[in-house]
Amino acid sequence: MLHRVIFFSFVTISILTSPALAGNKKAIIGFRHGVGLAESDKHEKVQRTGGRIFRDHRSINAVSAELSDESICSLKNDPQVAYVEADKVIAVVEPVTVASATDQELLDSWGVKRIGADVAATKGITGAGIKVAILDTGIDPDHPDLKDNYKGGYNFVYDNNDPYDDSRYGHGTHLAGIIAARDNGTGVVGVAPEASLYALKVLNGGLMGSTSDILAGIEWAITNKMQVINMSFGAQMDSQAFRDACDAAFKAGIVLVAAAGNFNQPIVDNPAGFDPVIAVSATAQDGTKAAFSNYGAKVELSAPGVAVMSTVPGGGFGLMSGTSQATPHVSGVAALIFSAGIKDENGDGNLADEVRQRLAATATDLGDPGRDVYFGYGLVNADKAADIVQPQQYTVTRTGDNRGNGALNVVLKPGTYTIGISNNGLKNIIMGTSGDNSDTCYLLSQTTGGASSGHGNDEIIASFSFGPAQPQTVSSALKVEAECIVGFYPHGRVGTSAAITIAAH
Repeated sequence: MLHRVIFFSFVTISILTSPALAGNKKAIIGFRHGVGLAESDKHEKVQRTGGRIFRDHRSINAVSAELSDESICSLKNDPQVAYVEADKVIAVVEPVTVASATDQELLDSWGVKRIGADVAATKGITGAGIKVAILDTGIDPDHPDLKDNYKGGYNFVYDNNDPYDDSRYGHGTHLAGIIAARDNGTGVVGVAPEASLYALKVLNGGLMGSTSDILAGIEWAITNKMQVINMSFGAQMDSQAFRDACDAAFKAGIVLVAAAGNFNQPIVDNPAGFDPVIAVSATAQDGTKAAFSNYGAKVELSAPGVAVMSTVPGGGFGLMSGTSQATPHVSGVAALIFSAGIKDENGDGNLADEVRQRLAATATDLGDPGRDVYFGYGLVNADKAADIVQPQQYTVTRTGDNRGNGALNVVLKPGTYTIGISNNGLKNIIMGTSGDNSDTCYLLSQTTGGASSGHGNDEIIASFSFGPAQPQTVSSALKVEAECIVGFYPHGRVGTSAAITIAAH
C-alpha cells in the first residue's frame, strides 16, 4: 500500500548549547600538530583540569569533553592546545505541510529524470558498489526500495549499531531514496540505484545533533573507506574542528556534498561553505532557483529540490522540498562517476578531486553564462558526468615479412584521442589512414618518432621508432574531424608486438 506523506524539508538550522552535567559545558579541544602528544597525554591534560573526555577525534587531533569554565580557561592558555570551541547542537527546523499531490506525482521521480540519471542507467551506470555515507537521522533499513542497498552504519546519538531513522518525518530515509532507491518496479528510483548506503545517525528523532557526533560520523566514513558523504544540514556557524574533519575526509578521497540552506539569503551555510565541500542550491521544476534556496559565491552546483518524492520510514513515500533534497541528487551523481571508472589524472592517489572537477565541467549551465551565485556551475548532469569512455586496449603483432602483415585497423569517430604505445620488440610502427577522409585525421603532438603527411590512398600520420637508445613508451594526441579508419603497421621481427591504448577525451 502506498503511504501518502507530503511535506517540505527546509534545512533551517538553529544553534543550541549542548547539554552537559550541571556546571559543565560540552566542548571540542583541538591540539597543535607537531607537538607529539600521545592519546594518553591528551587525556591526562584534560583530566588534570577536571574535564571528562567522552570521545576521541584522532583524524583531526582533537577530543570532545565536558569542561567547567575554569577548565576551558586553563586549556585555552595551554601552548599545546590549538583551540577550545563549544560543542554546538544543530537542529533541523520542522518541515511544513504542502498541498496534496496526485498518485502520478508520487510515482514520478522528476528530479532523477531532470538530471539525466535515467539515461545513465540505460548505459549500465548505476553506482554499483560505491559507498555513500548519509550523515543524518538514520535510515529505515527495511524499506522495500532501500533494503537491498542498505549496508549498515552507526548510531552516534545513542552509541550503538542501530542507526534506524526515528525522526518525525523520516528525513534521512528520504535522502537515502533520492540517492539509491532500487529500480524494482514500484515506488521511486534513485539517482544511483545500485549504490551502497551507510546510515551515520548524527541527528536524533527531534532533528538535532551535536558537532562532536557529526565529527565522529565523518571519521567513521574515513575509517570505513566511504567514497561520498551526504550532509543535508547546515548552519551559520563556524568550527575549526568541523573544517579539519572535512579536510581530512577530502584528503582521504571522499567527495563531500552539503546543502546551501533555505533562507533565500545571499550566504551559504556551513559545512557547505567549507572549501573541501560541494555547496548545493535547489532548483524548481521549471529550472529556476527555488524560492527558499540560499545563494552566493560558494554555491558550486544546483539540483532539483522542490516537491521531490522519495522514501519515508514504514515503507511509504513522501514529498519534501529543500536544499536537503537537492544535495542527495549531487551525491548520487558523484557515485555514478566513481562507478563509471574515472581515472586519477594527476596521479595523487585520490579520485575526489577528479570527481568534483567532472561534476562542475559537465553541469548544465543555468542563469548567467558560466559560474554564478544562484546555480554555481549549473544543474548537475548525471548523463554527461557519468559518460566516461574507457580507453580501448589493442595489441599489434608482426605476423609476416610482407608489408601490412599484422596491421591493426581501428575506426575512430570525430573527436580528440590520446594514442599510447608500449613497445615489445618492434623496430617501429607507422600510423596512417586512407580514403576520402584521410586529410581530416592529423597529429596534434607526439613524444618521439618522426611524422610526415602526404596525399593519396595511404597517408602517413606518424612513424614511431624504437631503437635501443629511444623510449619504448610513447604517446600522441590525435585529432579526428570526420570518421576515419586509422591503421597501425608494425615493423620488426616476426612475433614482436606493441600494446596500443586509444583514449577519447
